[in-house]
Amino acid sequence: MSYTFLDVKADSVGDNFRDKMMAMVAERTAKSVIGTTINFETDEYGSITKITNLSQIKKQAKALFKASMKDIAAMPIMQAMKKAIGLDFMKIGNQANTDEVVEGYLEELKLLFACHGSQYAVGEHHEHEDATKDSYANDTYINASLEKNGNYTISCEVVSVIPKETVKKVMGGLMGAFMMEGLKGKKTEDGKDHDGDIKDLDDAFKKEIEKAVDQDAQTSEYLSVTCFEDGWPSSVLKQNKTVMAGRGKLKQKLIEACRFAQREK
Repeated sequence: MSYTFLDVKADSVGDNFRDKMMAMVAERTAKSVIGTTINFETDEYGSITKITNLSQIKKQAKALFKASMKDIAAMPIMQAMKKAIGLDFMKIGNQANTDEVVEGYLEELKLLFACHGSQYAVGEHHEHEDATKDSYANDTYINASLEKNGNYTISCEVVSVIPKETVKKVMGGLMGAFMMEGLKGKKTEDGKDHDGDIKDLDDAFKKEIEKAVDQDAQTSEYLSVTCFEDGWPSSVLKQNKTVMAGRGKLKQKLIEACRFAQREK
């Protein structure tokens, strides 16, 4: 089977200069991918078993990325910034991993076939797993529904609970590392080390953590796939959500079929 990119939409980016520059490169690279075809094989159930031209796609992505970097680095504004403040845009570009770019291309293809090869009983199902030394306590919710026209929807959500004491420990460790890095090798005005300052800041931050983190954190992974009666997906929704200290962050990917054509036998 084959999957061809007809168009590519750029993701939203941050406001800082570096993010905007990287977004410019990513957009140019993505637009160059239009027309690229991924060839893949499936088993009898529709599960993807192999991407047959993966190495070729990775080489193409790497070449396109380098070409985009050279074009942007040659822009007058980039040359002026390099001369004024020593900004080397090529060095920023070298931090990018083109294999990750390719995985981004493949993600939506894999999502379309995520539920193929599995069996689900119609209805709602719930499973609970207690915390172990290797995993947090979690609940899995599966819902499979069948419509009158034969279309069906399968959704699965896994909700994990992270104890608040673990959250406090992680946040405290991160803040401690940031403070140590920021004050490394630096002295006070009278030539002394910052040991006392670090301890005071660390104690103050721990008190703030105690106030802010008063409940367990939750992470949620959600996937919903709706298919036509013949098994071809019509829409896919993937969400990743994190809720900590009463605040949440949601990342989602939505894929919808705009047009569907079936060949006559």
